[in-house]
Amino acid sequence: MSHHKKPKLSYKLILMTGSLGFVFILFFWMVIVVAEDKMEMISLQHWLESEANMYEQDYDREGNQKSLPNHYEFDMYFSTEQMPRWLTHYDTPGLYEHHLGPEDKHFLVRTMPSKEGLYYIVFKDDADDYLDAYESTLHLVTLVLGGIIVILMFVYGTYLVLQIATPLQKVLNKIRHMPPDQPDFPVDAKYQELAMIEQALCDSKIRIAHFFRREQEFSRFAAHEIRTPLMVLQGSAELLKELNLNAPLATKASNRILHACADISLLTDTFLLLGKEHMDDSYFQELNLMGVLSEQLRDISALFPDSGIHYTLDNKHSPTVKAPPSFVVVLINNLLKNAYSYAKSELSIQLHEEKLTIRNDIDPQNSQGGYGYGLVIIDRICDRLGWHTTKKVTASQYSVTLYFT
Repeated sequence: MSHHKKPKLSYKLILMTGSLGFVFILFFWMVIVVAEDKMEMISLQHWLESEANMYEQDYDREGNQKSLPNHYEFDMYFSTEQMPRWLTHYDTPGLYEHHLGPEDKHFLVRTMPSKEGLYYIVFKDDADDYLDAYESTLHLVTLVLGGIIVILMFVYGTYLVLQIATPLQKVLNKIRHMPPDQPDFPVDAKYQELAMIEQALCDSKIRIAHFFRREQEFSRFAAHEIRTPLMVLQGSAELLKELNLNAPLATKASNRILHACADISLLTDTFLLLGKEHMDDSYFQELNLMGVLSEQLRDISALFPDSGIHYTLDNKHSPTVKAPPSFVVVLINNLLKNAYSYAKSELSIQLHEEKLTIRNDIDPQNSQGGYGYGLVIIDRICDRLGWHTTKKVTASQYSVTLYFT
């Protein structure tokens, strides 16, 4: 997943802060609603009980039922007299609420002071709605305060995000100066944690610059200091060859020096090219793999004159690839050398349009190892060219396939 498609941390922080404010307001509103409902019940119960207490005191003092509650606010019924049918279901003292059509009726049931029956004090139609105006005001104030708090939470969240995101953005901008060709950057973060990150980036930039400098110096040294004595060796070997020395050992030594010089030159070109970050198109050439393979087979087989290894070459196709010549020579040279080194008697080579396969039988007596340029170099070359290899090993056979695509 591309980092450009990932969510931004600043957006997530603002969303989390805003969501926290919304949840806080939601719980705050729920608390207000519950508290309001409880306050209403407490207020209604206190009023009803006050009226009931006044009635019972007057009854005890006068001994009759003439002192009734406020008839503008309440209706009073007795269980010994005619009363609404819906009240007959409440025959236990207590505070009750009854839904009668669209209205909620609040009332109090108590035992008569004479211990004969019950009496009921019931709010009239709208007498128990005296808190509605207060409730509406409370709801409005709650919503306004909630909206203000949510806005403040978003503002605070934005401020918090800026306090975090701005220093992080400065650190992010300094990452762009990590390449060695960019100027150094100061460690000026005002927070300890970010300063430690910047210091780590600065130290890494210094190490990367030193690494690139060492690599460039090695390339210059290899290009000059290695090639100079190489040219001297090659020139001396050619001079020895021109002297027409009749000794077979001298001729053999001259040929071996020339061959070694060619190998060192090939390795030097390959290593220098592998060390480059980018390879120009000038390094790539159209190469006929059959021609390179035939030439390397001739050279490698000459190195193993007494091996008795017989090889077969199947070249139904003669593919052409575009690659640096030294890369292709090193690849094929290494594969063939390893095959000859470990083969018992047979070597099979198949060159197809998109792959090269080399198989050899295995000699259990052969313990030789580490021959050739090394599999690590092969992997590096294949990685630079976009090629890849597969290996298959059995008890009697070893097979390597090089894919050109």
